[in-house]
Amino acid sequence: MKFNKFILLFLLLSAALFNGCSDETNPVTPPEEHFEPEGWLIRDATLKPVLVVFQGVIQSTWNGTAVDTIFKAPLNALSDHYSVKFLNANKEIINQPSGTGYSLGVVITDTSVAGYVKDSPTDWAFHLKGKKLSATTVELQVVHSNHADVKTPKIPVVVVEDTSAHGEPVGLRLSYEDGSGIIFSASGAAVTGSFEIRKDSLSEHIKIEFVDENGRYFQPEHPLHTLGISVTDGNIIEVLPEAGEPWVIKIRGKNAGATSFRLKVLVGSEEEYISPALPVTVVN
Repeated sequence: MKFNKFILLFLLLSAALFNGCSDETNPVTPPEEHFEPEGWLIRDATLKPVLVVFQGVIQSTWNGTAVDTIFKAPLNALSDHYSVKFLNANKEIINQPSGTGYSLGVVITDTSVAGYVKDSPTDWAFHLKGKKLSATTVELQVVHSNHADVKTPKIPVVVVEDTSAHGEPVGLRLSYEDGSGIIFSASGAAVTGSFEIRKDSLSEHIKIEFVDENGRYFQPEHPLHTLGISVTDGNIIEVLPEAGEPWVIKIRGKNAGATSFRLKVLVGSEEEYISPALPVTVVN
């Protein structure tokens, strides 16, 4: 009988030890790590601090300089490009988590008042876009495997009228920089205009402007945005960016024939806008 009791006790202890090794402390399947910064640093395209959250509190100053305690979203246009960094306990800047499955979440309380736009889905950056003159709040999140590891408090968002702001590009206009005429205009897939140049000649400066859904012409903020150029047949023409003028090009005729080119607005390697094909003819 004592022997049977000993066996029973041994089996119970073995089961307890086995179950104890099957939880998240098991070194074979370590527990998920959570990214837990002490603060958030939101900066504009020039890397100037715009808004700071530290230990759950929206700050009114950063390193002795006043910063905003609200976001402003221009009506029917995009705000500045807001990039996100984080702060440790010593208020030192740290990068976003590098592991897979992490992303920036932007949760707007009233989406009838404002929305947001990312230049790329994987960006740790965003723009705000006002929809009507009112106010709401936004919560920024570090999302990991569809779960918010950390959140900001709800940050006030006020929609304002700003005639200098613009929306996303939906078309473009090419004209001579000296103002002597429009060469191309494009909206969606529709193109008006054409360009003819002689073989072995180089055009004058051609200015590029983009247009948003409300008909506002603009040139995107550089160097955050850069110009991409794609030529259908590089044996016929060459499209040359102008040094020091990010939204100006020249066209060189190389060989007689007809071809086309497209212009792109790039944010890093991401294509924010691609124009329809713009036709060019080279004559002898």
